[in-house]
Amino acid sequence: MAGNQWVFDLETNIFSNVATIAKPKLKKKYKSMNFDTAFTTVEKNLDKDPVFPTIYIHEMPGLERGADLEGTSVNAVQETIQVDVITNTKQSDAKGIMAILADAFKQMRFQITAMPEFKNDSEKKFRSVARFRRIIGANDRLM
Repeated sequence: MAGNQWVFDLETNIFSNVATIAKPKLKKKYKSMNFDTAFTTVEKNLDKDPVFPTIYIHEMPGLERGADLEGTSVNAVQETIQVDVITNTKQSDAKGIMAILADAFKQMRFQITAMPEFKNDSEKKFRSVARFRRIIGANDRLM
């Protein structure tokens, strides 16, 4: 099973790559926002107050692809990642942040499968949600 560990590391690797690509662009465009603590893979942290903006990146259930006759290794996975951007400023900030994140995913050759949806959770929270999908092989590089 050790040869299949790459599958279980995908969310962490994708998260790291998106943060590495997007953070400098986000900091440059949104100088008043703190992106050092914005990225997370945790839906809710009950021990801490909410941080804005929040960029929640999480892996959806994947599908194995490209199975061989032996069936002992995972050769490829159809990976879907959902990204939620939540701000407490204005809807245009949520849209702008999502646009930069979408560019990062496109740089890693993901397709957008659910275009960004925008909604107000309340008077003080604005949300943008999108999904990205790609088939990733065992020896593929994400960047």
